Amino acid sequence: MADGARKILHGIGAAVFDLDGTLFDSTRLWYDIDERFLGARGLRPTAEYQRDIAALGNLAAAAYTVKYYGLNETPEALAAEWSEMARKEYAERIPLLRGAREYLELTKAAGVTVLAATSLARELAEPCLKNNGIFGLFDGILTADEAGFGKNTPDIYLYACRLAGVEPRHAVAFDDVPTAIGSAKRAGLVTVSVVSIKTERGRTDAADYIVADLSQAPLLSRE
Repeated sequence: MADGARKILHGIGAAVFDLDGTLFDSTRLWYDIDERFLGARGLRPTAEYQRDIAALGNLAAAAYTVKYYGLNETPEALAAEWSEMARKEYAERIPLLRGAREYLELTKAAGVTVLAATSLARELAEPCLKNNGIFGLFDGILTADEAGFGKNTPDIYLYACRLAGVEPRHAVAFDDVPTAIGSAKRAGLVTVSVVSIKTERGRTDAADYIVADLSQAPLLSRE
């Protein structure tokens, strides 16, 4: 779709972007980590498990994992192990999804505040943003661990709006996890669901807009 044919959302002051699966082409990596991590303990990831941890922060997901599988390990140890397994990939190899860079540049040029709201640990998020040359486009990065709440509640989106100094109705949330889209919707934001063509992850009737990647997303304008 050519830019001239894309819908323009007016009166938008802030855009809140998920990272994994929305900007970063990293979803497969986490499936692989789940399989390797659990496989080393004689376990396998279930669809329920992967669905339930998708909107949680790194530490909260680790705590859920300990409880779900009855592991005799601490959440802190699990979270550290996951980060170590992913560190080099995020710092050097994870690419952006199609249209991500261009969309961020257009959003920034429109004067819209650009924020990230991510379940990733900062030690993984920032190196990947820098390696892909888009770190400087962000006005702030909110991680679920640091904020104290995951994207399974509206709180992180309300927090993002307060940081940006805008009412939720003047902000847009982009995510590929239905739980996160539902939370952003309850917070009052406009929502854009990014649906994986391969897995259909992200499809939800709660979203205001559904796109395959950000090259199809509505353009944003402060005016």
